[in-house]
Amino acid sequence: MKKLIKFGIIGIGGMGANHANLLLQNKINNACLASICDMNKSFSENFPSTPFYSNTSDFFNKEKIDVAIIATPHRSHISLGREALENHINVIIEKPLAVTTKQCREFIEFSKKYDAKFGIMLNQRTNPAFIKLKKMISSGELGKIHRYQWTITDWFRTNYYYNISDWRATWKGEGGGVLMNQSIHQLDLCQWLFGMPHSVVTDMQLGHFHNIEVEDEVTSILKYKDGMKGIFSTTTGETPGVNRLEIASDYGLVIYENNCLTWKKLSETSTSFIKNSQTLFDKPAVETLQYEFPNDEDQHVEHTRILQNFTNFLLDKEDIHVPGDQGINSVELINAMILSGLDKKEVELPLNEDEYENKLRKMIGNN
Repeated sequence: MKKLIKFGIIGIGGMGANHANLLLQNKINNACLASICDMNKSFSENFPSTPFYSNTSDFFNKEKIDVAIIATPHRSHISLGREALENHINVIIEKPLAVTTKQCREFIEFSKKYDAKFGIMLNQRTNPAFIKLKKMISSGELGKIHRYQWTITDWFRTNYYYNISDWRATWKGEGGGVLMNQSIHQLDLCQWLFGMPHSVVTDMQLGHFHNIEVEDEVTSILKYKDGMKGIFSTTTGETPGVNRLEIASDYGLVIYENNCLTWKKLSETSTSFIKNSQTLFDKPAVETLQYEFPNDEDQHVEHTRILQNFTNFLLDKEDIHVPGDQGINSVELINAMILSGLDKKEVELPLNEDEYENKLRKMIGNN
């Protein structure tokens, strides 16, 4: 008889409810929903057949679960993650792992004392287009990458979105705005695909489009030691918006948009052509290659993949796709961008963690 991995979910008011429904609808093989925990007892009415707890001590002590999914507001992720590991329960933490690099690092060190494993819900790494792109970069077939530019502005939000949750879009509750809440996915992909930059320079505006205290419009330059540069632009104030990644490399231009990869592949590298050509305006020949990926009707298919992968990992069927300790880099990028934008200066990485902690405390105190 196959082992059934029992999941419990802490925080059922938002994304946690979607995870619960995936499990209840048997979208995850060899897994089931065993229990739910939320301070708002009224949410129990939405899941009448599932054991419901309003405090975590009862949740951890009275139900035998294999995995706790933490889908609560950002500030509580670390304390709940610690509680899960101390009870020898595996854990999946919704993004972000924590709101500061220092808190991420301390939790990662803490987790090493326990056999229980932890992963993080950076689900866009499971998108086949980005997996293909990762292979193209890692294999070297694109050659040296000179520049990338990611414009991700299809996160349109209204004031009503921010007003219905008092913790959202606050320094104290969320630790940031569009970077920490929405674009953390693309920033995780940036570091996954291109590595961590040497420094960042950010221009950002707080409450530019909305009545909020945190950033809702950001443009940042990411500088790398080898000369590569990245440009990252995001906002929650544009519509219809765009989600477009351009990668300029020795072997041409790769564009990701609408879940399609288009490679305008050069017949020889631009570097060698610049060096050896005896012409004024000629260019290397170009071949256009396209890689199309199906648009899944299920908007939560990437979450399904993460939950299925973690289930299979616990059953020794495959390696974990997004280990929890990989949740730190995207948070470090966000912290560095925010610090750069607030202080209007270039910020080098690794980040001065204490400097950022002090800056965040100051921003909380100012609001």
